[in-house]
Amino acid sequence: MAERKRRNILDPAVADLLAGMEEKQAEARLPKREREKIARERAKMRARKDHRVTYDLPPELKKQVGDLAEQMGVAASQIATYALIQFLQSYQNGEVDLSKFKVPSRSPRYEWKLVFPKSLLESVKKKKV
Repeated sequence: MAERKRRNILDPAVADLLAGMEEKQAEARLPKREREKIARERAKMRARKDHRVTYDLPPELKKQVGDLAEQMGVAASQIATYALIQFLQSYQNGEVDLSKFKVPSRSPRYEWKLVFPKSLLESVKKKKV
């Protein structure tokens, strides 16, 4: 008689829980110094959580920010921080008008979306960073 193979079908939440438990057990077997190092790293990540944000950017823009950061020897997030500060100051001083880029959004979450002309990004590409 042929043996039937059983397929383990787990709910993804249960699988995540089991994986987390296995990870904790593996960590508990580590030497004390290693456990302390992992705990310090986790604490650092929690402390940085309030400073982290995610934005969707065109790949070309992301690359240019990364290239400039590398060229200057600084973190890309510092370049982005400076750029956002400059933009917000310009916007608050009335030097930037976003209304010309607004189009109605089909998203239930947002009333408008900003659509930028390709020439805007291309104008930044032309200038050597």
